[in-house]
Amino acid sequence: MKLSKLRLISGAVLLACACMAQAEIRLTDPLPLAPEVTVGKLPNGLTYYIKKNARPAQKVELRLVVKAGSILEDDDQQGLAHFTEHMAFNGSTHFKRNQLISYLQSIGVKFGADLNAYTSFDETVYVLPIPTNKKENLEKGFLVLEDWAHGLKFNPADINSERGIVLEEARLGKGASDRMNKVLYPKLLNGSRYAERMPIGKESVLKTFKPEAIKRFYKDWYRPDLMAVMVVGDVEPKQAEKLIQQHFGKLKNPAQPRPRLYAEVPQRSQTEALVITDKEAPDDTVFIRYPIRAAQEPVTIADYRRQMIENLYGQMLSARMQELTQQANPPFIQGGSSMGKLVRGYESFSAYALLGKGGVQPAVDALVLEDERARRFGFSQDELDRARKNMLRNYERAYSERDKSDSAGFVAEYSRNFLEQEAIPGIANELLYAQELLPQVTLQEINETVAKVIPDQQKKLVVFMGAEPKAGDTASTVPTQQQLLDAVAQAEQQKVEPRTEKVLASKLMEGPPAGQWGARAAQADGLQE
Repeated sequence: MKLSKLRLISGAVLLACACMAQAEIRLTDPLPLAPEVTVGKLPNGLTYYIKKNARPAQKVELRLVVKAGSILEDDDQQGLAHFTEHMAFNGSTHFKRNQLISYLQSIGVKFGADLNAYTSFDETVYVLPIPTNKKENLEKGFLVLEDWAHGLKFNPADINSERGIVLEEARLGKGASDRMNKVLYPKLLNGSRYAERMPIGKESVLKTFKPEAIKRFYKDWYRPDLMAVMVVGDVEPKQAEKLIQQHFGKLKNPAQPRPRLYAEVPQRSQTEALVITDKEAPDDTVFIRYPIRAAQEPVTIADYRRQMIENLYGQMLSARMQELTQQANPPFIQGGSSMGKLVRGYESFSAYALLGKGGVQPAVDALVLEDERARRFGFSQDELDRARKNMLRNYERAYSERDKSDSAGFVAEYSRNFLEQEAIPGIANELLYAQELLPQVTLQEINETVAKVIPDQQKKLVVFMGAEPKAGDTASTVPTQQQLLDAVAQAEQQKVEPRTEKVLASKLMEGPPAGQWGARAAQADGLQE
């Protein structure tokens, strides 16, 4: 489903696909599951995904994905979802403390670079790539996953030893981006439970929690009905399925499982501004987040068509923003606007700019003006034709190189399917939909959608993120919160006129796909520990 992964197809394959596409596509039909992936569920509710893939050779990507993150912590557990992830490497049923990492390193799996894990608001994901040149490697890899799923020991001495590591991580963060996001996200998440459950947790809890608190979290939420196991790589599917049944079929759910609920995020009650600085910030950015709305993952082919329309206008808007950077005195170095996810179940329109010499005001002026121009006057037929051609070419490229995709990309896609219900119809089906549906999209549809999606002067969050001023620096370009609000208010007073169509170089349509600008600031669901 990620267009950024798409590559070129030969004329012969296109002809074959065109023949296949003669069957009528009904918009009411549900999206199918990609035929190349095996998706199943054990009697205990554990979901599994299996795909044989040759790249890279003699390697398999294993994942344990748990629908449990910091949002589920009780008051005395704040930070313990992330702490549980740390304890997965500190002793389990089949691996003593330090034994697991030593073994994996002995077969070529490097801790951090290969072996890894992360905890976010709604999930915890364990990453384990295993070389398959020896049969016992794969079998032992499944034993590791099984221990992570239900065999952690939580030895009190090991817990106390790990406290200092987690507390230092909480104090310093992993870099400027993490430290700044810890300030951004509570405001971005607008007083919801998410804002109160940052994955790193509370220092007071991390210092003093009893082993019983973390054991309770593990018992409540590490259960098969909230888990998925993914096996993608140089492995026979029947062998992988047998190993999954062998290692995970015996897991049991609690007799009275706690309900797995997702937090609601309220609408913003007023326009606000936030200034975040860090001495190690690599650049200055400005970011405008507009009101949220419920996100809907595609279920039917009609939903998929709707997403195509959103991708088309996003691509056209990004092309306009990129054109601004080609000016002699550009308003920003890089910028764009798009609809993007906030946390599970929510999305919102946002605008982003990497600031240039002019600072905040020209960047905000340009972002607000171009968004408003698109909202009022829409796009041209030429812009739609270019975007449509570019999108189809991307699908064709992906199809032609479908056998060259790395296993890690597939497990990431399957993880999103399990966690967020992102559709996985497979690139062959997606190319057929593109060939059939893209020509049917009209300019009127595009412009009616844009008029509804791009916000006007609504309540918003305006954020500056940049380098911390040095002592005695009188030329600092860091704005105050009031200056940020004034900049947006001034931008909203600009006169807006229809766009004069220019002949664009084709390379303007070859830039990053819509939604990729400012991923650091715009992707709230990317906060991980």
